[in-house]
Amino acid sequence: MPRAHPALTIRAAILGGAFAVVLALAGVHLERARGAAAPTSTPMPVPQTTPSALGSGVPLPAPTPTSAGPAPVYPPSPCPSGAVDCSPAPAGTYMSTEPPPPAPVSVNPASVRVLLGHGATARLLSPPSGIVMLSGFDPNVVRAVFNPVDRTIDLLGLHTGATQVTIQSQQGQSATLSVAVLIYAGHSDSSASINITGHPATSQFVSEMAQVAATRVTYAQPGARITTGSADDSHTLDPDDAMTVHVPVEVSGDNYFTYRATVTVRVTNLAQPQLAPRVLLVSDFPETITENGTLFYSDVSFDNPARLLYYHYAPPAAPLRRVLVKVQNAGDQSSLLEMISGIAGPYTDILGVGHSSTLRFLQHEAAGEGEVFEVPPQATINVIDQMLPASNLVAGLMQMRVISGPSLRVAVVVQAADAPPTDPISDTLLSSSVRHARGIYEIPEFFYDESYTVGDPPTAVAIGKLPLPNLVQGEVLGGDYAVKQSADVNLLNPRPTASDVGLWFDPRGGRATGTLLINGDLVQLHPVSPGKPALVRRFTVPAGGFTHVSVVTMPEGGSSYPVNLLFASDPPAGAGWNLSPSLH
Repeated sequence: MPRAHPALTIRAAILGGAFAVVLALAGVHLERARGAAAPTSTPMPVPQTTPSALGSGVPLPAPTPTSAGPAPVYPPSPCPSGAVDCSPAPAGTYMSTEPPPPAPVSVNPASVRVLLGHGATARLLSPPSGIVMLSGFDPNVVRAVFNPVDRTIDLLGLHTGATQVTIQSQQGQSATLSVAVLIYAGHSDSSASINITGHPATSQFVSEMAQVAATRVTYAQPGARITTGSADDSHTLDPDDAMTVHVPVEVSGDNYFTYRATVTVRVTNLAQPQLAPRVLLVSDFPETITENGTLFYSDVSFDNPARLLYYHYAPPAAPLRRVLVKVQNAGDQSSLLEMISGIAGPYTDILGVGHSSTLRFLQHEAAGEGEVFEVPPQATINVIDQMLPASNLVAGLMQMRVISGPSLRVAVVVQAADAPPTDPISDTLLSSSVRHARGIYEIPEFFYDESYTVGDPPTAVAIGKLPLPNLVQGEVLGGDYAVKQSADVNLLNPRPTASDVGLWFDPRGGRATGTLLINGDLVQLHPVSPGKPALVRRFTVPAGGFTHVSVVTMPEGGSSYPVNLLFASDPPAGAGWNLSPSLH
C-alpha cells in the first residue's frame, strides 16, 4: 500500500488529539451529572492536555451545552481573581482600579485690580466643569459671583481696599484670588484757557503754555504724578489772535489706576509792548535752605516793572520742600500781571540749573513770550510752584509788569512739600550765617557799543564785572547775575583783502557756562575752563569794509563770572581757530 504523507499524518494526529480532549471533557460533565443522582466509587478520569500546534498548554474550553442536556460544569479559573484573562498587561499600562485624583482649582489671573464702581473678570481654568463655591472675601469691598456658563469669576468694586476670594470645587480643592479695589490716580476738567503774549508766540511756546493750562485743571491723588504731552495741533500765534489746541494728560501712581484724558485749551495772545524792567529783585539768601518761611518779597507796579532772580539749594538729607513764587493783591480791584519767565530745576547740576534758566529766559524775552495772570482783589495766587528735593537746586528768572490794576506784592516762599500752597506771605525773612545777595538792584541791563579793527589787539567786552549796590540793606550783587548785557560791535577791516575775526568766550575766574544770542542766533556753551578761550564764531570782514555783530547774554547762576568776550583777528593765548567742542 502507498504510505501516507508525513505532514498529513501529523495533522491527523493533532486533530485526533483535540477531538479526544473534547470527548474526555464531555465525559467528565456527563459523569458529574450522573453522580449527582447516584454516587459511584469509580474514579473520575482526569482530562489530559494535548499540546496544540500553537504550543499552548491551556485546556480548550468546553462546548456550549444544548437545551436538551444538563447544564455543563466548567473547571476552576486559573486566574486568582476569577477573571477569564489573567495574561500580563503591556509594560507601562496603568491597571489601578482607584478613581483619578480630583482636578485642581486654577484661575487666571491670580490677582485682579478692580476700578471702584466698575467690574473685572478672572477666568476659571480648572476644574473644566462643575460648580465652584466663592467665600472668604469682604462683601463691603467687592461683589464676587461665579458664572458657570463662561466659567469666570465676575467682580464688582464696591469700596477701596483689598480682599481675597477663596474658590472651592465640589471635590474640596481650592485656590485664592487676590482682589484690590482702586480709584483713578486723578482726574481733569475737559477744557481750560490761558492768556499769553508773544510777537508772535511760537508754536512751541503755544504748546508749552497749553500744557501749563491743562496741568492747572488736572488734579492728582496723594503720591500720584501728572504728565502732559505736547499739543500737536499748535502753530504760531499772532498778537490779538486765539486758537484751540488739545493736550493729552496722564495721572499715574502706585496703587492707583492710571488716568488719561485730553484737555481742550483755548490760547489767546494778548498784544503787549515790550518794556524794560526798572529794578532787579534777587533772592539768593539764604542760598542753602534749612527751614521753611519767606525768602524774599517786594512790590511790582505799573510804573515799576521788575525782573526777579531766585537760586536756592537743598542740602543732603533735607526734607522734601517746594519753592513758590506768590503774588498778592491787597487792593479792591483785580490786577493783570504779565510775566516772562525761565524756570529750571530741580537739578543736581550746579551750573546746569543756572544755564537752563538763563537760556529759557533769554529766548522768551527776545520774543516777548509770557503769560498774563489775573489776580483777584484781596487774593494771593501762585505763579511758580517747584519741588525742591534734597541735594537739588532750583532757579528762576522772570520779568513782571502790572498791565492794569493795583500794585502787587511778589514773594519767594519755601515750605514743606505737603503744606497747603495757599498759605499767606509772611513778612519775616529767613536768614543765615553765610551771606549771599538778596535785595533790590537798580540796573537790570547793561549796553556796550564797541568796535574792533583787524590787526589790533583784542577788544574785550567784560560780562559780569561790575558789582551792583543794593537799594535795601543787604549784600552787593557780584557777577551781575540776571543782568541782561547787550553789545553792538563793529568789526572794521582797512586791509585790501578780506580778513577773519573770531569771537572767543574767555572765563576769568572759574568754570562758566554761557548763552549768547549772536545776531539773533542762539549759541550755548557747556562749562568752559579759565585759560582756555572757546571760539564760538568766526566772521569774515570784507576788504575795506565792516561787519556789524550784535550779542545779547547774561551771567548764569552757578557759573563763575566775569567772562570776557574777545574779538580778535589772531587767536588769544591758549586758543585756536577751531570751533570749541563746548558749543551745543
